Amino acid sequence: MKKAIIALTSVLCIIAAAIGALFVWEHQSKLALEAQVADYLEACDTDASAIDVHGRPYILYAMGDSVDLTYVDLGLRDGTNKDQLLVHRLSGGHADRLTRFVTFDHPAGDVDPIERANGSFTDSAMIDGSKVTFSAAVADRSLQVTGNGRPAGEIDVEQDVTVKGTAVTDTGVVVELEYDSLDCGTAA
Repeated sequence: MKKAIIALTSVLCIIAAAIGALFVWEHQSKLALEAQVADYLEACDTDASAIDVHGRPYILYAMGDSVDLTYVDLGLRDGTNKDQLLVHRLSGGHADRLTRFVTFDHPAGDVDPIERANGSFTDSAMIDGSKVTFSAAVADRSLQVTGNGRPAGEIDVEQDVTVKGTAVTDTGVVVELEYDSLDCGTAA
């Protein structure tokens, strides 16, 4: 009986050690993936305030030397309350796609975003009882947001980007940008 208890205890200790090692390996893999993204951003002269790697298990992505999706928070500019870059499928120092979401502050007044029937946001809002439709355009490396043709926000962009859409949410006016060049196409 004593030998059975010793054997069972030994097996349980080995299993616990293996599980602990797996957790450590997973954490180290996540750190390696974050470092890969940080190196890419550094090569692009991009200042990130936070890096959040997605795609589990991290071990498998780290073994493949690729990062599936990463959310990168960028420094805020005047008139913005969120600036986030999405790095899609980074492998070997090259990203398949770069998407950026810049959230501009709401204009002054009582802002009520207009939603579609399915709950998704549109490019319009009721502001102090009047409907305002927002749009965005890039000209001369400047992203300009307008509401009914009047300026609503502007920031510089250091690369060629294409505006993919505009939406008014509870947190602000969100502009989706896609970078035309994936070679260091981020804003510092």
